[in-house]
Amino acid sequence: MFQKPKRAIDRVFIHCSAASRTSVTAAEIDRWHKDRGWNGIGYHYFIRTDGTLEAGRDLEHTPAAQRGHNRHTIAICLNGLEVSDFTEAQFATLQKLCSEINQACDGVTFHGHREVSPKSCPVFDYKRVLGLDAAGKMTSRTVDPVIAAPTQSAMADAEEMLHAALSLQSEATAKIRHALSILNTNQESHHA
Repeated sequence: MFQKPKRAIDRVFIHCSAASRTSVTAAEIDRWHKDRGWNGIGYHYFIRTDGTLEAGRDLEHTPAAQRGHNRHTIAICLNGLEVSDFTEAQFATLQKLCSEINQACDGVTFHGHREVSPKSCPVFDYKRVLGLDAAGKMTSRTVDPVIAAPTQSAMADAEEMLHAALSLQSEATAKIRHALSILNTNQESHHA
């Protein structure tokens, strides 16, 4: 998957495509970037919604992805706009790729585009997905991507379970109040 370039690498930046369509490809992003007057895709890697890893800009070339912070970096972009757009397959591919980069490039750190830009890119919790420490170093621990970015379906299921639990709690509270009321009535009649 990853072949270390000859140029020095000290940081990796994670991006999101800001597109919710699942069919976006590296070739399409290359066209978008050329339409903006750039030399082509600014990212070295693109991870499609299904987890497929696509090559972008040649690793021997500096990315054009995080203004003022491109030198000695690798740029990785995952397709998606909202947290719910990202998939377990994408996160598994990201973890594998970043693990390989981490092993090949001594001292490399991992960052989100938002760390050097006012943008919220990437919108998902990349630190958690990659198991990063405060300095951006990968720890030996990575997080289950499903936990890191729950799907809309999982969120709906969790909300339904919460409502069911609250309903049961309300029923139990009502039954307890009723039982206490009966006990109080019985105690009052015994004391009278």
